[in-house]
Amino acid sequence: MRDLYRMNDYLTRENTAVMKGIAIILMLAHHLWGFPERIAGGELKYFFNIFGQSSISYIGVFGRICVSIFLFLSGYGLYRSSRKNGFDLIGRLKRLYCAYWKVFVIFIPLAFLLFSDQPLYCGSEWICNRYAAFSRQEAIGNFLGLISTYNAEWWFLLSYVIAVVSYPLIEKLADRFTGAAGIAGIILFSILVADIFPAIGNIEALGTLNNHFLYRTFFCQTSLIPCFMMGVLCARENLLERLRNKLAANRLLNPPTDLFFLAAVLFCRNNWSGEALDILYVPVLTVCCLDLLKRLKWIRILLRHLGKQSTNMWLIHSFFCYYFYPVVKIVVFPRYAVLSLLVLIVLSYGASFLLSLFWKQLGTGVNRAGAWIRSQTGKIQIGAAGARH
Repeated sequence: MRDLYRMNDYLTRENTAVMKGIAIILMLAHHLWGFPERIAGGELKYFFNIFGQSSISYIGVFGRICVSIFLFLSGYGLYRSSRKNGFDLIGRLKRLYCAYWKVFVIFIPLAFLLFSDQPLYCGSEWICNRYAAFSRQEAIGNFLGLISTYNAEWWFLLSYVIAVVSYPLIEKLADRFTGAAGIAGIILFSILVADIFPAIGNIEALGTLNNHFLYRTFFCQTSLIPCFMMGVLCARENLLERLRNKLAANRLLNPPTDLFFLAAVLFCRNNWSGEALDILYVPVLTVCCLDLLKRLKWIRILLRHLGKQSTNMWLIHSFFCYYFYPVVKIVVFPRYAVLSLLVLIVLSYGASFLLSLFWKQLGTGVNRAGAWIRSQTGKIQIGAAGARH
């Protein structure tokens, strides 16, 4: 059996945080630049076009690869940790939902209390009056992550839950079908979930399978879930380090070639394949970004800090660029796309940091209160025992 510690050396915890930092910036750019109809005042200002398209729209569309990156990193990290410590499904889901609920119980009540009556400030009316009406059924569905009508950008939660629940099966398949066979299997599965299963679900003789929650959830996911599987396979087969070594051996791992490969991924994804080949793009992007950032220490440090707050930033940022009009005005105030993105990053990171601090202090306070209550209870019991004697 191969050395599991050596096998997982390449994508360390620090490197993972750096890649999450890149992914969260891409996510914020995707939502701020990729949907001008959702932005107050319309599309932000930019300086040049790319292939006849505004540069910010072009990059914003590419930013959707962030979800593939997050799922790839999750699959990689989950395989690594489960091989060392075992796989705890309940513990994984508990941590995921606790992170989700910590944002939910703060921002959703605020949304209905303060932002239920807003003017029509963008081209998408549903964004402006998203919190105009409240229903218990909708609240429960959103609280459980089964629907994402309170925040459309929370749809990723259910996809991640499906990936985690499916992990034991994915791990067994990764251990059985390695190397080229594993990659071929992931490509086949990608085709199945993107095209074959949805088509089967439309066959009337089989009933309306696409309307069945379990069938739709497990078998009609987009090609994003295969990125999770590719992360598992890369951890199992050490594919990232092998790719890095091959590129280095052929003198293809240096700043100019890193930038070339990144530009090639950008072009191919936007102009040719879409997300269908993210299972191949993400490993290349990961190796090239990490190599390039070895020479950019301060940017690497910044990305690492963003990556550590990426979960909260994912859950929070869309309130600031879409749903909370007073904050939206602050984000779009510069009117220049890059400046507005920087404002959104700062606000999202700041809110994430403060939210983490709040829950940490609350937990400390609860623990201290519990310890004090237990100590007082012990004193009372000792006193009562002494009185009886």
